[in-house]
Amino acid sequence: MEKDNKIEEKAVGSVYEASFILLPSLATEQVPAFCESLREFITKAGGTVISHEDAVLIDLAYPMLKIVGTTRHKVDTGHFGWVKFDVETDGLQNIKKFLDTHADVVRSLIIRTVRENTLLNGKMNLKKEEKNTKPVFEEDTLEEKTEVVEEEVGKEEEIMS
Repeated sequence: MEKDNKIEEKAVGSVYEASFILLPSLATEQVPAFCESLREFITKAGGTVISHEDAVLIDLAYPMLKIVGTTRHKVDTGHFGWVKFDVETDGLQNIKKFLDTHADVVRSLIIRTVRENTLLNGKMNLKKEEKNTKPVFEEDTLEEKTEVVEEEVGKEEEIMS
């Protein structure tokens, strides 16, 4: 009985999630076209797409470099998207090669995951945050805090003597 379950698991394959960042210089119509071509490639590699989200433009945590031919692209924004799919190991290697060699992909990552939906709110709500250049504290409050700390240190020194 246990052998039958193991055979079924191998036939189904493992569930993976591929996330990717595309160059921000792509035209608006090229981004969904790439996402569709990735899903088609997964299907051709013997996989089935479980869920996906087309790429959206986000700010990156740090600048990234992508070299295409003789051109160096240094980017601080990118189109982020993901696809969850089920595939055998042979097909997974082909999908990884597709993402690694595609000229428009800055970075990609493939992880093993579970089939269940793990998103909390459905679609991602990525919005560019407004950058706040004002200081978090005012000078008056900083001075008051340093006075309190000096008084506490004085009290502690008296207690220790």
